[in-house]
Amino acid sequence: MIISVTNKQRRHALLAALLFIVLAVLIGTNASWPADMDESVRFFMTGIQTSYGDAIMSVATFLGSPAMNLFYGIILALVLLLADLKLPSLWVILTIFGGVVITQIIKIMVHRDRPVGHLLTDSGASFPSQHVTAMWLTVFIMFLLVTPNISSTLIRILTKWFLITLTLMTMLSRLYFSAHFLTDTIGAFLLAYVWVIFCASLYPMTATFLKKKFWMFKDQEA
Repeated sequence: MIISVTNKQRRHALLAALLFIVLAVLIGTNASWPADMDESVRFFMTGIQTSYGDAIMSVATFLGSPAMNLFYGIILALVLLLADLKLPSLWVILTIFGGVVITQIIKIMVHRDRPVGHLLTDSGASFPSQHVTAMWLTVFIMFLLVTPNISSTLIRILTKWFLITLTLMTMLSRLYFSAHFLTDTIGAFLLAYVWVIFCASLYPMTATFLKKKFWMFKDQEA
């Protein structure tokens, strides 16, 4: 299979799911921890804001936005289509779009208020961060589909570090602008990993079903 995960990755995803649930419960019940930690980080971030920092973080926020990550997903899906890999292409789109939808549902369920001082453009519930979830979705998909196929070790390492750095900048920008609490970004990271591994685990079964039932996928490499 083009998309597959190891048992180790599944165990990590299970652990991440448990941590996410615990974090969501703590936040949903207004527990003093992690609220105190979140407030300390928010207070620190408001004290380091500068016009130069505003410019850099605005770029990071834009590049890590859900809309941009959907765009990245479409580009990757088109590349896969050009390579005649319809099944992985469909998987990429459904995984990213599904992850964005799941995040929004959880935001509504937990219904955490945004930090004090957030920008007016940042509306809606706070946990988990939609920006950060979307960015990590893209990165984890790239780690499964793209980076393993880069033959050059140096380029593969540089690509991974670039993706991780961009994602960390997105996380930092959400804290910098008081758009989210620290735990909102941690929860987003955990959710993205769980969702990608879950979708990748379903891929072999789903790909086999589509190949059997739909003529357009019959001769496709799965």
